Amino acid sequence: MNVSQADSNRLSRNPQIEEAPLESDLMLFDPASSKFYVLNRTMAFVWRECDGEKTVEAILDRMTQNFRDIDRASASKDLGVAVDQLVSLGLVHAQQS
Repeated sequence: MNVSQADSNRLSRNPQIEEAPLESDLMLFDPASSKFYVLNRTMAFVWRECDGEKTVEAILDRMTQNFRDIDRASASKDLGVAVDQLVSLGLVHAQQS
């Protein structure tokens, strides 16, 4: 997903997905596919921000506030990759505003 083209999409977590902390990471379980996923700190942050209310642009703003060691362009690229992966796995849904 190109964040600049989809910045008005609202992202929401798939309500069927279960989550559990795993040291500094986050483990997700999809009961429909019986698959487990381990998210690193950045992916876990994106996952938690997908509350159905925030747009991609709002999540990008929060990323740059919370991860001060990354510039906005890099954060935008990382967010685009994260959203693409989460959506393609069915863990997150993107809805147009």
